[in-house]
Amino acid sequence: MKTELLFEISFVVVACGLFLYSLTRKKKAIGQEHEEEKIETDDVKFYTKQKVNFVDGDSSYIPKLKKEVDEGNPHFNNLRELATSSAKGTDFFGIKIEDQTWLFPVSQKHLKLLYQHTQLNGKMESFAFNQAVGYAPKGMPFMDTTDQWKELRKNLAAIFHSNFMDAYLGYFNTAVNDLVTKWKGESGKVLQVKTDICNMAYDSAVYSLTGSKLDVDVPYHGDGTKEMHIRDVNHHTLIDFAKHAATKEFVKDKDYRFKSNSITCDKLNKNMNTLGDALTGLVTARAGQLAEGAEAKLTIVDAAYGLLTQGVIKDVEEAVHHGWAILNGAHNNCGNALSAALYYLLKNPECYNKLKKELDTELFKGKRHEQAELKDIITRESLKDLEYLSYVVKETLRLSSPIYGKPMRVKEDMELEEGFKVKKGTVIYPNNGVLGVSENIWKNPLEFIPERFDPESEYFKLPQGGKREPIVWLAFGSGPRQCMGDNYSMYFMKVGL
Repeated sequence: MKTELLFEISFVVVACGLFLYSLTRKKKAIGQEHEEEKIETDDVKFYTKQKVNFVDGDSSYIPKLKKEVDEGNPHFNNLRELATSSAKGTDFFGIKIEDQTWLFPVSQKHLKLLYQHTQLNGKMESFAFNQAVGYAPKGMPFMDTTDQWKELRKNLAAIFHSNFMDAYLGYFNTAVNDLVTKWKGESGKVLQVKTDICNMAYDSAVYSLTGSKLDVDVPYHGDGTKEMHIRDVNHHTLIDFAKHAATKEFVKDKDYRFKSNSITCDKLNKNMNTLGDALTGLVTARAGQLAEGAEAKLTIVDAAYGLLTQGVIKDVEEAVHHGWAILNGAHNNCGNALSAALYYLLKNPECYNKLKKELDTELFKGKRHEQAELKDIITRESLKDLEYLSYVVKETLRLSSPIYGKPMRVKEDMELEEGFKVKKGTVIYPNNGVLGVSENIWKNPLEFIPERFDPESEYFKLPQGGKREPIVWLAFGSGPRQCMGDNYSMYFMKVGL
């Protein structure tokens, strides 16, 4: 009896001990679980564990963004500089934009999958983060990816292909001829080459929009108010908006300028209205001519009017936004890219001579031609087989891309290759300016080497020797949101060179 009692007591003690032990373990596990959850709510720690390099820790990048723009550099230029020498061992750079977490790919590993997720109803959505969203929010590049957007893109795509491109080549040749005539008249003077080329790009865009030049002075509100060419007002206003877009107020609210009482925002709004009214007047006047039976031309405005009458474009305001997006894309972007190409060629005489030989041999057949003859020689057919010319243009856009692409916001938690986890709300930005000089992708990334795009060249591969995927060259983006003006821009640069 005594033995049985001792056994029962021992059993109870052991059972209580096991219960207390299991309770302690459970509390510890719950504590660890809460600790893990706590860590996972800290994005910097969450992604750092996955070998993301947060270049500024958890500090906001906004002050650097503002400094970059104030100094005339592109957005995220600091990341671009780091990509040339500090990208090894990671697939992403990370930064904080106020309370948002942004990841910038610096390798090719996840790119294909990322762009697959931007398909209609995918796990990611593109959005605009630059001055463009302010001047043309209803323009094709800045609309949300919806069924309506998809239908509109399909209809607008023809404007940048087929027989329209033949017409644009004629406009490009006209604008280039105007510039050459101007420079001949200024022989012996110091030329403002970059400014003149950007002005020529603007004229090319206006020709493509309307079939004629737009020479008109309008008021610019800066330090006082003064009349200047609409092209210059457009240029200054884009710079003003770029500075505005680099503020934390704009990051939090894209419509901040309409609500602010600041003098800076008031001037910006006046300049934006001036430009908008001018383009609206131009589109409205042409629409009236077409409505009265004028013959349609191969121009963007006339094509947009056709889509307006079909109900594809809703109203004149939307047509203006599409036109404005195209105009500004061509003005600074194409002009800066062509200026950069000339700079790189002059800095690299072996590349210049190689290109000159191809043009002399393949395009001009060893003969000299008058400027007026070039419009019949420089055609889509004659340009398409000039391989080295294409390499030069692509290498220029790799090193000095005027368009950095669009960020993509993650709509739900997801997983990329090799178990890399991405949280809902994270912004992933395949930025061509950063990817274009990443040491993970390009050998000697800051050198101008057009042969990188020659399949027979040693530079066609990754630095470590593996296959370099075509998607790493994102001068015009990729996937369903790829820039529709890629053909337009490539031909513009080829004609200019």
